[in-house]
Amino acid sequence: MVDPFFTREVKLVTNIIRQLITVVGSLFVLTMFQSGHASDGPGISKDQILICSYQPMTGKVSSYFRMGKGADAWFKHVNENGGINGRMIKFKMVDDKYEPARTKNIVKRFIERDKCFAIVAPLGSAPTKAVIDYIVSKDVPLIGAGTGAAKNVFYKSRNVFPLYPPYDKEGTDLVRFTKEVFNAKKIGVIYQNDASGKTHLKGIEVGLKQYGVEMIAAEGYEPKEVDLSSQVIKMKSANVDALICSCAPEPAAKVYTERAKLGWKAPVVNVFFGKSPKVPELAGKGAVDGVYFATIFREWDDPNEHIQKAKAILTKFYPEEQHDAVHLWGFTGAQVFSEAVKRMGSGPITRAKLLDTLEGIDNWKGSVVPVVNIGEVKEGEEAIKHLLVPSMNYVVYKGGKFQPFTPPWMK
Repeated sequence: MVDPFFTREVKLVTNIIRQLITVVGSLFVLTMFQSGHASDGPGISKDQILICSYQPMTGKVSSYFRMGKGADAWFKHVNENGGINGRMIKFKMVDDKYEPARTKNIVKRFIERDKCFAIVAPLGSAPTKAVIDYIVSKDVPLIGAGTGAAKNVFYKSRNVFPLYPPYDKEGTDLVRFTKEVFNAKKIGVIYQNDASGKTHLKGIEVGLKQYGVEMIAAEGYEPKEVDLSSQVIKMKSANVDALICSCAPEPAAKVYTERAKLGWKAPVVNVFFGKSPKVPELAGKGAVDGVYFATIFREWDDPNEHIQKAKAILTKFYPEEQHDAVHLWGFTGAQVFSEAVKRMGSGPITRAKLLDTLEGIDNWKGSVVPVVNIGEVKEGEEAIKHLLVPSMNYVVYKGGKFQPFTPPWMK
């Protein structure tokens, strides 16, 4: 005969087990509900995708924050129209002041604390150089970073999607520009003393040999430097035929202000990351008149529907902004990321699936870039195959605005 006390104990234990199973099951369902899918990647919930970006929101090169504003305007537009496949994009930007040490701490928090799904449209050569190894080591996609420095463009990783062509190639092309447009034999270079400027110099050195041009003066400046008069005076004293300015907008404005003061007329071509309405705004239109700039995007007055849509979106969400090419850097990375998420559908969202989908974007004409063709990067290959924007164009500042200019070899 079974002991009644024993029977009661068995029933009690059975009931406790059933209750535990119910609680655990409920927690599992709740977790599934909160995260969307059991197989979703970090930063993904049923109704949100968290992506992050480091930006120089304050500091000496804060005009570059226009890139972050461009990306942010696009994501605000996406969310206002219902998000992507039922999910909203949460775009978290943090100010690194263009200081690599800050960038390192910020990116570590992005990945380890915030669990960002991807880093999209961040800004800066030196900041990106400081964190790219860590980002890749954590298997996080880095999409459309605002830098053409070699370490980013030629990084051997499938996780890296560079925005635009490398600075060394641009440097080589600018030497050709001075030779064929200015008929220069002796040139000078003013460059930013960081990864971007040094990479430009490497390309310029290649161009010197290729096009038979001599560089007789080269002067660097620090990103925080407030007075570039000595660099300009040295260029004038060297009697160069033409100047290549590897300068950000604020330093470029200082160069052209000083050039005007000295009455120096040598022709100038500026690298594309310095093309900004901020330059004539700071230096004065007269000081910048006749200066040539490399560029990678169409002008804002281009009638193309995607440019005009971006213009309307930026005006809506950042009405105080004067439309700038740097805004388009942000739009590009944001639009390509959005297109990839859209193509991934409403199922599980993972980083591996994002990479596959991005590499499947071919002959896409739905962004501010004329056409996007993203190649496939295999083990040991360089990220240059992932370029979002493949080539350069040129403009000249005349009559108070940037006007298209076609060099001889592009006609």
